[in-house]
Amino acid sequence: MPNKLHIVNGDAFGDKLRASGIDGDILVWRESLYEGPIGMQMSDSVLLSMRAAYMNRLHGIPEEIFKSITLQQEEVLDSVAVEVDEIVLWFEHDLYDQLMLCYLLSRLFALPNRPFKLSLLSINHYPGVEFFHGLGQLNVDQITLLHDKWLPVNEEQLLLACKVWTAYAASEPLLMTTLLEEDLSALPFLKKALQANSERYPSMRNGLNTIQQLILDLIGDGELSVLSLFQKVSKTASHYGLGDLQFWATVDSIRKCEIPLVRLAGGDKLPSYSEALPLQFEKWRLFRTDMGKLVHTCELDHQYLNGIDDWIGGVHLLGKKDIWRRNGISTGFVKM
Repeated sequence: MPNKLHIVNGDAFGDKLRASGIDGDILVWRESLYEGPIGMQMSDSVLLSMRAAYMNRLHGIPEEIFKSITLQQEEVLDSVAVEVDEIVLWFEHDLYDQLMLCYLLSRLFALPNRPFKLSLLSINHYPGVEFFHGLGQLNVDQITLLHDKWLPVNEEQLLLACKVWTAYAASEPLLMTTLLEEDLSALPFLKKALQANSERYPSMRNGLNTIQQLILDLIGDGELSVLSLFQKVSKTASHYGLGDLQFWATVDSIRKCEIPLVRLAGGDKLPSYSEALPLQFEKWRLFRTDMGKLVHTCELDHQYLNGIDDWIGGVHLLGKKDIWRRNGISTGFVKM
């Protein structure tokens, strides 16, 4: 019998897919390519050490665990040519998944021998699901109906994925600007996802990225529970595909800075990797500081106040000035 390998994002979906009786093995891809320094080959020893240190600092993930998971996944990709007849990729429409998809397609495309068939199931809705945000919300019966609904990956999709990953891994965002002006329809959810990626850069207006701005918008002049805020941001910005760890880190980027834009009431530390939610976490609330209000109205600039040390793909944003920002008028970028 032909051997299949299904590559998915998320243990919750992986467990349900397994329970649905799918034919083949399942690899849950756990590497968050949305965060940290990025390169063409994610198992590169220097890059891997940089990423492990970043993930430890941002989320508290032990460095050796992070390295081990990454290397195990990469080894599976290296061995697929002799072990499987078909690879099926299950990835959603959001930025988080589309980045994974492009990396995996470019990685598989680069293998010296590709005797296996490559297929893709990528959706942004499901009949009867009013607010579809991911495959993980489907039940086993719904997932069973998706069996064999995947389509062959063609050469145009493979070449586009390689182009996207090259642009995303570049040390400047200019390749991405050019890419956004091209026809990306071979991967139908890619354009909106890459536009969301551009929105991760600080704005020229006040130095906030789009999610940081949305957080201040939603809090308003009062206060809002952390969990309610997470739910609202997840719904409003569903095309990002943010998980809870990514959201806590975004909140901390404007909370644990030199001049905080928000403050937390009810506790002092948002959950890290493998930590359960604190007791009475539903009562923890966020409110804007006076400086946060001034940044929100563009009277002050978050970057000039607090600076940044973060990565968007291969672009390292570091310092208070002369960093890449998104141009609010066009899809381009400027340094300021």
